Amino acid sequence: MSAVAVLAFAAAVQMGGEEGPSSSARGASAPVSAPASAVAVYEGREGALSVAAPWVAEADIAIDGRLSEAVWQKASLLTAFTQYDPVEGGAATQDTEVRMLVTDDAILFGIRARDSEPDGVRASLARRDQYGRSDDWVRIVLDTFGAQREAFVFQVNPLGIQGDGLWVEGGAGWGDPIDWSPDFLWSSEGRIDPEGYTVEMRIPLKSLRFPEASLQDWGLQVTRRIQRNGYESTWAPRTRAQANGLAQTGRIEGLRDLDPGVFLEVNPVLTGAKSGAWSSDSGRLAWTPSQQEVGLNVSYGLTSNLTLTGTVNPDFSQVEADAGQITVNERFALFLPERRPFFLEGTELFQMPRRLVYTRAIANPTGAAKVSGKVGGTNIAYLGAVDDLGGGAERPVFNILRVRRDVGASSTVGAVYTDRTLSGDDFNRVAGIDGRFIVGGRYTLEFLAAGSADGRQGAGADWGSLLSASLDRSGRSFSFGASFEDATEDFRARSGFIRRVGVTEAEANARYTFRGDRGALVESWGPSISVESLWDRAAFWSGAGALETQAELDMRVSLRGNLGVSVSLGRSTFNTPASDYTGLVVDGAQEVDGATPSAFTPRSGLFEGMLSLRFRSWIRSWERVRLSFSGGWSESPLFDRSTGAPVDLGARWNGEVGVTLIPTGSLQTELGLRHVTLRRPRDGSTYSSATIPRIQARYQFSRSIYGRVNAEYSSQDRGLLLDPATGRPIVFCEDGSCSARSASESHRLAIDALVGYEPSPGTVFFIGYARQANDPTAFGFQNVQTQSEGVFVKLSYRFRM
Repeated sequence: MSAVAVLAFAAAVQMGGEEGPSSSARGASAPVSAPASAVAVYEGREGALSVAAPWVAEADIAIDGRLSEAVWQKASLLTAFTQYDPVEGGAATQDTEVRMLVTDDAILFGIRARDSEPDGVRASLARRDQYGRSDDWVRIVLDTFGAQREAFVFQVNPLGIQGDGLWVEGGAGWGDPIDWSPDFLWSSEGRIDPEGYTVEMRIPLKSLRFPEASLQDWGLQVTRRIQRNGYESTWAPRTRAQANGLAQTGRIEGLRDLDPGVFLEVNPVLTGAKSGAWSSDSGRLAWTPSQQEVGLNVSYGLTSNLTLTGTVNPDFSQVEADAGQITVNERFALFLPERRPFFLEGTELFQMPRRLVYTRAIANPTGAAKVSGKVGGTNIAYLGAVDDLGGGAERPVFNILRVRRDVGASSTVGAVYTDRTLSGDDFNRVAGIDGRFIVGGRYTLEFLAAGSADGRQGAGADWGSLLSASLDRSGRSFSFGASFEDATEDFRARSGFIRRVGVTEAEANARYTFRGDRGALVESWGPSISVESLWDRAAFWSGAGALETQAELDMRVSLRGNLGVSVSLGRSTFNTPASDYTGLVVDGAQEVDGATPSAFTPRSGLFEGMLSLRFRSWIRSWERVRLSFSGGWSESPLFDRSTGAPVDLGARWNGEVGVTLIPTGSLQTELGLRHVTLRRPRDGSTYSSATIPRIQARYQFSRSIYGRVNAEYSSQDRGLLLDPATGRPIVFCEDGSCSARSASESHRLAIDALVGYEPSPGTVFFIGYARQANDPTAFGFQNVQTQSEGVFVKLSYRFRM
């Protein structure tokens, strides 16, 4: 389906809806809020969760974090928060008051967060969206459609630093299911004082999507977190016994004739870059001429809840490089998260039980367009793009369509279609249906059924299918989950990311949490267990045994003062069929020149054991240091890179250490170190080793001006795969010729620096530098050879009309 067809469908649906509001009608409406002399107070703990919309004709409020304007006395007052984490129920340990006003063009919040230990309030001039684990914060959640499925999230720390995103039920996130990728335009400011802190927020209606209805109600939740002890409280009481967090909110009632006005954003982008790459011919960097490019992003509000976005020659220069990943013993492709702003907007609509849409499959688009929003009870998203693979290759065209319909109180059903086409006979198309159902408040059932057609250069189309289903139970103490997935060998989703096909998988897990008293040394603890099995698909349906099984037991302990420790024990089994070893032979030429390779005899029933320890903590004496540690030992298979088959079983030692330093409110430094070593059991020699230290430092000169530096050293070595019986190398033979599995060694240093001015999302000025170099020996730092180097400048401005 083309973008034109999608727009035509949306327009047809809208013609049948209610008549749009007018600003004159809004001005004539009578205020619903209580008179100024009798401020309406809504005590969440007492069940007063229906807030009459506190509309005022004018709100001349300076967003300065002071709450000094008289108009705040007309605001609705939300009080009496209830503890949610780590111990549910009971009054919050600290008082929080939230004042709310609604005007013709915005919704405003004034927050007074009192604290009996004001010196313990944690706040920094942090990066947007990045302070959730270090600072105190207050979060406003607005379910503008009242559908209990998606909601806008606006979060502030005590200095008014912003965090924003979308709450998507069924999505993933740290803590609550929040996608922090979207950035909205809104205002906030905060101040710390001897009683705690105050924050003011102004959220324009243009930054929200909501129904075109003359009278509507919105879902509302307010959450406060105190970082020094990890306590969270909510205005509307919340429990883990319910699967849907948005079903546990209050409501803003009687919002009348909301009018976002004309929504048009134009974001021109100008970039300049100069780069050089190492030339072996000249023995130095060969610099290319300076390059300048102009790009353009445009967003237009077709309605108050449907947006058209387009981009030409998009620039992604502000995106940080992906953190290095350990690749010395991987069987499958690595997943990399999306970071590019254009593709991040509206990503929640493409979420499904499996990744049939993976926008990083679009590597270098020359142009793209997107339509996203909600029409009635139906979410619609369309993405079209033309990719440029470079090197004179053909340009694949992507068309992705997603439709999802609300069903019942908080369930959904949806459909997806993806098309990646190079030419008439070189294509990949996937169609699927999915659903998410909440049963009995605490049970979540999800399913996905998809089929693919994959054509390659006149060879005809291969047809494949994928089925998955899962059931989860939410509970305050006991929770469990189970899932099943079946993918045929010919299933291909080239617009998505499916790690493994031709297999059937089943998984089950259970968790129990014992909770102590608030403030006790042990506030919660409990075990969890998970079991997973994987079969060759044909073997599963014929009743044969599993190829791989894994069982893991975890014990978690949460201690007073936001400390946590967990220990894991696990065991895995690999029963790889002999057919997967086809072509692998033992090279006899290691000792006798010209000897004929002999067939490799695989070990059957490889077992893997695992023991790991994880620890996280804030050092309370400093109050500005966070430590995390994880490490463990396991018996891990050594995989052949081509077949993915386990050849031997080695001893694997791994560890990861993270230190976050916040010496001042403006400087934050993160130090990380990851290390993995695999040793051969035959003689204890090292098969592979990987060590990756990483340093990230960011200094915030003001809320808008910052500098950052990232440095990462990646040292990864891999030796030869050896036959466990003879110690000779294993080679791969096909069509009469054999090729050895060569060892690899890589020691790379990457540094990038950026100075940026970013007063609001989309309005930026960047100056950046990046360098990549090779080190001949691990951490030798002598004769380091620069491989590439470059500088870039970016200027963009986001015009909103």
